[in-house]
Order: sequence, then structure tokens, then C-alpha cells
Amino acid sequence: MTESYKVLKIICPTCGKVKNINIPEAVFSQKKFGTIKIQIPINAVCPEHQFIVFVDTKGIVRGYEKIDILMSTISPETGMQLAGRVNLRNLIQIFGIYGIFSLIHAKIFNYPAYIIKDDDFQYSEALLNSIGDNILPETYRGSKTINIIEDPDINKIKVKDKNALILDTAQHIFQTPWTVKLKFEEQIIERALEIIDEEEQLKLLQQDITQLIKEAHYTVSILESVDQIYEDDLVVKVSKALSIKKISNYRLNLIKEFISRNISKRVVTKIKNRVGEFLSVI
Repeated sequence: MTESYKVLKIICPTCGKVKNINIPEAVFSQKKFGTIKIQIPINAVCPEHQFIVFVDTKGIVRGYEKIDILMSTISPETGMQLAGRVNLRNLIQIFGIYGIFSLIHAKIFNYPAYIIKDDDFQYSEALLNSIGDNILPETYRGSKTINIIEDPDINKIKVKDKNALILDTAQHIFQTPWTVKLKFEEQIIERALEIIDEEEQLKLLQQDITQLIKEAHYTVSILESVDQIYEDDLVVKVSKALSIKKISNYRLNLIKEFISRNISKRVVTKIKNRVGEFLSVI
């Protein structure tokens, strides 16, 4: 049966270049997924920019998100060398850069991830989970968070967990259970891609993630000793004790998400927002 397509008018959010692209109708047929994220690589709409387009289930564009990482296009010769191997650049070619951000976020913050595979995808769940473990400190390794869905028909997908990442190997992201922007993942991937050695890339990712987790654990030690604490006071305590620059609001939200997803939801409720409390009594 011939596959049908929707034509989407896509506008580059950086330079404004416009182009129509074809997206398979099947991507929009499963309404339970809500907004779909489609990765637009360099040269798909314009020659210089890559970005994410947010599309609803009717095929209407609802927004865009820029991706600032610059990745040189892999030549056919290099692509042949990468075939069958598993490394960071190879995985980016399969899932797209935003897909890798999403898989890393799911691994760090303990969200289940479901990959809808096509016929050409040969990697096992065990292998992908092992790669995910390699970017985490040893204490957080061993849990199976990545699951492969063998049937490529998205109309047959049954995922009970609403807090799951769902994506396919055609660089479509059907569901993300978080609302934060993946700037942390973008930053650490950008740093890792500056290194040629594949093993060192994973080590650098692990180093950056371990630092975040270290901050989260120290935050827990403070929270366990108080009944409640304001965000700004907590930031000062953690930053000073670990001799790091002042933690940003974005970083604090990552720390809170990590604690809630991996350690304790209860302890996070001890963190109070001074402005929020003030506004609530007006």
C-alpha cells in the first residue's frame, strides 16, 4: 500500500526561509500522542540551521525550537565506516540530535523510553541500555529504561506509562513527559562532540552528569536537615559548599527533577519559592 503524506509549510525560526516538507500521514494518526516533535536537520529547509517543529495531530504547526549545536555533515564514506558501530555520532544519525537529547534526559531522570524501530534498526535493548549506563555514575546503572517496540505501526502502540518518552528511528518524537527545555543535554553533547575519541566522549558526558548528580545529593543532605528552605537560600548553600558558581534557576529545576525522579518526591516539597508565597497572600 502506498504511504500517504501531509505537506507542512515549515519556516526556519532563525532565518525565515520557507519550504514545504512531506510527513507521513501515519505520524499524525495516533491522537493520544498529542503534540509531535519533528526534527528538521540542516539542508531540509535551509542550508545553515537545524530546529524542532511542534505539530499537532491535525498536522498544524504550533511552534519551533532552535538547536544551536553545529554538526558537520557526515560524508558517505564516513557513514559507511560508522555503519554497524555504536557511538555518539552514529546514534545522532539514527535518532537526530534532539532525539539524543531526549534519550539522555530520559536516562538521567529515570523516565522510561520506547523506541519504535524500523526494519533496518539492528541494535538491541540491552546494548542501548548499556550505552546509557556508561554516561551515568555507577550507583545509577543497571535499570532498564529503554524499550524497543518491534511493530513499526504506531496505530498498534500500547504504552501504559504516561511518563514515557516515545520516539521512532525516523526522527519523530511522539511524546515527552517533561516540559523543560533540554539545554543541559545540548550543552554536554556539544562539549562531547568536540572530542574525536569515542570513549572519551562518553567519559565527558558522564563527568558532566556526575557533577549534576553531586549537586542533587548535596541538596538532599540540606533538605533532610530542615523543615523547609527557600530556593534562593538553598542555591547559596549548595553553590558555596561545592565551590561552584551560583546555580541558575534552570539548574535548580534540573536538580529538583533529579531528586523527585530518582530519590524522593517528598523531600523536594521542602523547597519553597519566596515570590510564590508572597503572591499567594496578596
